[in-house]
Amino acid sequence: MYHIYSTLYVEENVSNYNCYLDEKEWLRITSELNSSRLFARIINGDKLWICALGNPIRTGNPESYKQLFVPQWMLQQIHDDGVGEQLEVEWMSSDLFDNSSHIVLKPFTDISEIENIDELLQNEFTKLGILQKGTLIYIDYKDNSVLLFLVKDLSPASVVLCEGDEVSLEFYKDPPPPVRVSTPIPVVDEPPPLVRFNPWRNKDFKPNLS
Repeated sequence: MYHIYSTLYVEENVSNYNCYLDEKEWLRITSELNSSRLFARIINGDKLWICALGNPIRTGNPESYKQLFVPQWMLQQIHDDGVGEQLEVEWMSSDLFDNSSHIVLKPFTDISEIENIDELLQNEFTKLGILQKGTLIYIDYKDNSVLLFLVKDLSPASVVLCEGDEVSLEFYKDPPPPVRVSTPIPVVDEPPPLVRFNPWRNKDFKPNLS
């Protein structure tokens, strides 16, 4: 269990893609798990997030080794405020994940004017380290702006590793709404005029005049 805090509480300049531990806890975790890259699986009820571990930080608090600092946008995915709530954290090595081969993204920001968008995203995904299907991701862009995407689909698994390899990117667009065909108004023939029976029109009719 770790106390989960937002990286907004970290005084150092840290990445918006990684989570962070104090030096003491960082050394303990990295010595136990011999891997080129480690990931924290943060569990909040039925929601979870997997985040790459960044370099150790100094917090100035001797008890801070049980604190995990996570970017605010990631905490939003698991509905955590990042103010110290205790959550379960599992540490995972990179060899547990398959490398990504195909990524389908739904953009929520305009990317039509961005040159070399595929190259940009592949570089940023390598920094992020991992993608998870059905999640929102915030990608750093120039002038401190961000690009927002929904991860619609992934291959070959629902959680994939991104290590700088070239992958095929596909940008999803919502299908156009169905076109409603107007229903023609049926033409109803007018009924024939009502003919009232008039006995006097019958030449064989002889009224009783007595």
